[in-house]
Amino acid sequence: MTTNEVPDFENRLTSFASIRFTELRPGQRQVLSAYANDHRDTPDLAIEMPTGEGKTLLALMIADYALDQGRSVAYLAGTRQLAERVEAEAGALGLDVVRFASRDYGGAKLDDYHQAEVVGVMNYWVYFNSSPVPKPADLVILDDAHLAEQPLSGIQTLRIPDKQGDSRTLYRTICGFVVAHTDAYPGLHAMQDGTAQPGTPPELLSFKDWKTLEVRTRDAIEASPFAEEKEVKYVWPKIRNHLSQCGVLIGPSGIEIRPYHPPTTLNSWYSQAKQRIYLSATLGTMDDLQRRVGGHPIARLTTVEPLKTGVTGDRLFLLNPSTGEAFSPAVLEWALAQAIKAGGRAAWLCASHAEADILQARLATDGLDVYRLKPGDDAKFDAWTQADAGHLIAAGRYDGLDLAGDVCKLVIITSVPQASSEFERFVVAYLGDASFMRHRVGQRVTQALGRANREPSDRSMYLGLDPLFAQMLADPAVRQSVPTSTQATVRKALEVYDTGWTGTQAECDRFWTPGTAAGSATPPQTPAAVPTRKPRPGRNPGGSSRVSSADHEVTAVADLWISDHQGAAEKAHAASAILSEAGETEHAAFWRYVEAHAHFSGGTSQDYAAARKALDDATQNGPRTTWFQRLRRTISDLEGHRDPADDTDQLFLLWDEWRREVGPRLERILSTGRVLLAGAHDQQCEGLLVLARLAGANSELPPKKEQSATDCRWTWSTTKRSERRVWEVKTVPEGEPSPLNRADVNQLLGQIQVETTRVPKTRVYGCLLTPSTDAERDATEAARDKIALINDQAALHLYDLLVERITQYDALCGDDSAASRGHARTKVEARLPDDRWLGGLLSPSHGKILLPAHVAALFPA
Repeated sequence: MTTNEVPDFENRLTSFASIRFTELRPGQRQVLSAYANDHRDTPDLAIEMPTGEGKTLLALMIADYALDQGRSVAYLAGTRQLAERVEAEAGALGLDVVRFASRDYGGAKLDDYHQAEVVGVMNYWVYFNSSPVPKPADLVILDDAHLAEQPLSGIQTLRIPDKQGDSRTLYRTICGFVVAHTDAYPGLHAMQDGTAQPGTPPELLSFKDWKTLEVRTRDAIEASPFAEEKEVKYVWPKIRNHLSQCGVLIGPSGIEIRPYHPPTTLNSWYSQAKQRIYLSATLGTMDDLQRRVGGHPIARLTTVEPLKTGVTGDRLFLLNPSTGEAFSPAVLEWALAQAIKAGGRAAWLCASHAEADILQARLATDGLDVYRLKPGDDAKFDAWTQADAGHLIAAGRYDGLDLAGDVCKLVIITSVPQASSEFERFVVAYLGDASFMRHRVGQRVTQALGRANREPSDRSMYLGLDPLFAQMLADPAVRQSVPTSTQATVRKALEVYDTGWTGTQAECDRFWTPGTAAGSATPPQTPAAVPTRKPRPGRNPGGSSRVSSADHEVTAVADLWISDHQGAAEKAHAASAILSEAGETEHAAFWRYVEAHAHFSGGTSQDYAAARKALDDATQNGPRTTWFQRLRRTISDLEGHRDPADDTDQLFLLWDEWRREVGPRLERILSTGRVLLAGAHDQQCEGLLVLARLAGANSELPPKKEQSATDCRWTWSTTKRSERRVWEVKTVPEGEPSPLNRADVNQLLGQIQVETTRVPKTRVYGCLLTPSTDAERDATEAARDKIALINDQAALHLYDLLVERITQYDALCGDDSAASRGHARTKVEARLPDDRWLGGLLSPSHGKILLPAHVAALFPA
C-alpha cells in the first residue's frame, strides 16, 4: 500500500523476525535513515559502503519498502554466483524474491515480479541485453555498480577481435579499407600485418574518413561469417543504422565501433525506473560513474565513519619491486611460487582480453589448469571453485567476484588497471590530462583488494605484477580515489616495494607462516634510525576531481545517437568548456572533436563549416601534442586537402608511454641500457631493447626455440608500411676485430627469409651489429640488398644522441600538462632527424659498414 510516511527501517527489520539479521549495524542505520528522510524520491542514488558493512541487507530493506509502495524491483548482480548469494540473504531475511537467468524465467515468477509481489534477482546481462524478458522495474538496484558498464556499453558496441578465423579476416579487411583510403594513421600497417605489439595505441578514425568507409565496412560485416556469431547477431541490429553516430577505434587486439559513451538514457530498462540505486565499496566520483553508466546525474550517500580495521580480515598487498614486466620469467615465477603456497589456487585479474589471452597461453604451456571467466558466463567460475586447484583468469573484472573464505587466498593483478577497452586505451595514450582515467586506477585497485576479503576470518595476499604499480599508486589523483579503509594497505605496499626483492620475499615468507598477521612486520630499514615525522594536514587534492562534465558528455552522445545534431553539438561544447576551465586541455579538445562530429553528421555545407570552426577553435594556440596534431590534420581534410601524417607522432607516443611506465626510474634505465649495449653478446641483445624504445620501435627477444631465431626483433609502422628488422649480434674476444666474413652474413640471410615468410606484407631487412669496421668482399656482396651492416660504436653513438634528446624532453615536460608536453616536443623535434629516418638508417647499407659519423650526420647540428 502506497504511503508518504517516513519508513522506520529498524522496525521493518524487526518485523521480519529473522534469526540471522536481528539488528542494523551503525553504517546501515545511518544510510537507511538518510534514505528515509531525504532520498526516497531521488531518481539516481549511489550508496557507498565498505566491503563487509552489509550493502546487500541495506538494499533488500529498500527493496522491501518499494514493494510496499507498489513498485516492482529488479536487483542486479555481477554474476550468477552473486545473484544466488543475494537470493540466499533475502531468504535468511524472509523477503520474497525470484531469481531469473538466461532461459530460466518461468510464468508465475515473471508474473509475481511484474505485479510487484516479489523482488526479481538476476545478473546484469539478463536485464540489460538486446531483448530482455523481465519488464522494466520501478526500482533498479545495481550492485557492484561499475559492472553495469560492460553490458550497457556492450549492447551498442560491435567488437571485431584480431583472432584466428573469420573475425581476423574481417579485422584485417577493414584495416585494409583504411590503409587504401588514407595514410593518416601510421599504426594501421602494423595492425593489418599482425605485427603490432599489444600495447600499441589504438587509432581513432576521423568522422570524415569513417563517413567514406561506412558503407563498405557495413557490407563487409554483413558478408562475413563473423556476422553469424551469437554476440554479433545481438549487437549488429542495434548499431547498423547508427554507424555514422559511432566512433571507430582500431587497436592491435580488435576494432570497436561504438558510441563515445553508452546512450543509456535511451534504454527503457534504465529510463522507465522511478529510482536507480548504485551500490559499491568504491564508487569514485559521481561524474565518472555517470560517464561509465551513460545515465542521469547521480547523488551520493555514504557512511560517516570508515569501517573498523579487521572487519574484512587480514590482507597483504605486494608489488613487483623490479623493472621486469608482469610476464617476464622472474616476475611470473615469483607469482606462481605464491600460488603453490596458496594451495595451487589463484585468481588473475587482467586489464584486457588480449592480456588474458597471453597469460592463458603461458599458464597452459606450463601445464597448469586454467579457467577463463568471460562476461555473462559463470560456468568456468563454478568449475574453478569446485576444483582442488587451478588458475582463474578474468579480463576487466575488478568488482563483482566473491573469492572470500576458502575459495581463494591469492589474487594477482597483472597490470595497472588503467585501460580495459580500446576507448580507454585511446584516452590514456592521447588525452594525457583526462584525470578520470587515473581515478579509475584507484577504484579498480581498491575493488581488486576486496575480492578475497569479506569477513573477519579472511586472510589473503594480493600481488601487483606491473612494474608501473608503485609510481601509479603514488600519483595524487590515484591515491585520492582510494578510500580511507584501503589507504593503509596501499601505503604498506609502497613501503615494502622500497625494500626491493629482499624485503618483498621476506614479507611473502612471513605471510605464509602460520600465526603471523599480514604486513605486521616492519620492512627492513637503513641502519640510521628513521625519525618520526611531524604531523601535517596533507595536500588538498582539489582540482580536476571536482570537474562535472559528464552530464553534458552523456547527453551529447545520446542526442547524437538520435540524430539531434544541434543538441549534441551544444552539449559537447558545454562539456569542453568545463574541462578547459579545469585545465584538461586535451580532454576538452576531444569534446570539441565530438562537437565537430555532431555538426558534420548534419550533412549540409553549413554543418561542415560549423565542424571546421569547432576544430579551429579547439586547436587555436593548442600545444603540439599528438592529439592536437591529429585534430589539425582533420581540419585540413575538411578543407579538401590532406596533410600527411607525421611518423614522429609514433615516437612521442612511445616516449610518453615509456615515461608514464617508469617515471623517475627513466635515467637509471637509460644508464643501464647503455652499459648493456656496450657489453657481451647477451647484454647487447638486452641493450637493443632499450635502443628500440629510444628510436620509436617495438622490440622483443624471440625465444631461442624459434626456428632460425634472431637475436632481437624490431617492429614499427609508418604511414607507408610496416617495418621489421631482425638483428644479429656479433662479438669478438679482446683484441682487434677481424673483417666481417660471409658466414656471419649467411646466418642473418636465413633469419630474414624466415621473418619474410612469417609477415609477408611487412618490409623485412636484417641488421648485423659488429665490432668490425670493414668486411670481406663476398660478405659485402651477400649483404648488399638485404642487410644494414652497423658498427657497434655507431649503435652506441645513436643511443647517446637519442638519450640526450629524450632526457631533454622529459625535463621540459615538467608538470606533464598538455602545454608542457607540446612545448617539449617543439623543442626536441627540431633536434631529431627528418621523418622516416629510422627506416632509412636501418635499410640495406650496400655492403658498407655504418660508422658513428654516418649516424651523426642524420641529426641536426
